Amino acid sequence: MDNNKDNNEEQFIIIKKALEYFNKAIELNPFYRDAYYNKALALRILGRYEEARECLIIGMSIERYSNNKNNKKSEDNGK
Repeated sequence: MDNNKDNNEEQFIIIKKALEYFNKAIELNPFYRDAYYNKALALRILGRYEEARECLIIGMSIERYSNNKNNKKSEDNGK
C-alpha cells in the first residue's frame, strides 16, 4: 500500500513540474497552443477542472485564430 502512495506522490510531483514547464512555455510564447492543451491535461489530472477548462478555451481560440490567419494567407496568395 505504501508503494502505491509513493507512486501517487511521485506522479503528483512530476505533474506539478510539468505545469511549471507549460507555464514557462506560455510565458515565452503566449500563442503556443499545445502548451495550453498540455497544461489543461495536467490540471485535469490534478482535479483543477475550471482552470483546465480555461486553458482549453484559450488553446481552441489560438487554433481558430491561427486557422483563420492561414486561410486568409491562402486566399491572398490565390489572387
